[in-house]
Amino acid sequence: MIPNCLSEGETLADVARRECAIGFDLRFCRSVAISPDDRDTETCDPTDAEFATLYALTDLGEAIAIHDASLTSTGADEVAAIARALFVAIVNARRDPPDAVQRHEAEQAARIDPDRIA
Repeated sequence: MIPNCLSEGETLADVARRECAIGFDLRFCRSVAISPDDRDTETCDPTDAEFATLYALTDLGEAIAIHDASLTSTGADEVAAIARALFVAIVNARRDPPDAVQRHEAEQAARIDPDRIA
């Protein structure tokens, strides 16, 4: 199962280590898009939800979207598999946490888009 909210080629281990993930959260969401190109969503009650999103929680209090899943039994299986893999990635990242210099370098590298026109 490949997380569908990560950049192509990015792994759960990359996110867990670079972002110093300390946990995860499952949020129920619905679209509030105004146009087909709009991807705005909001967190809501499970009874009003269209899908669920699994987030990695960082030591700085950020929530990073990892995987969106429909509210079906297949979607529940997807979330369970991704949550299990994220948990393993978090545990492994704690065994070898990045130091402050490595984290700063990773943050700076993430800001540089190779396709960006200056």
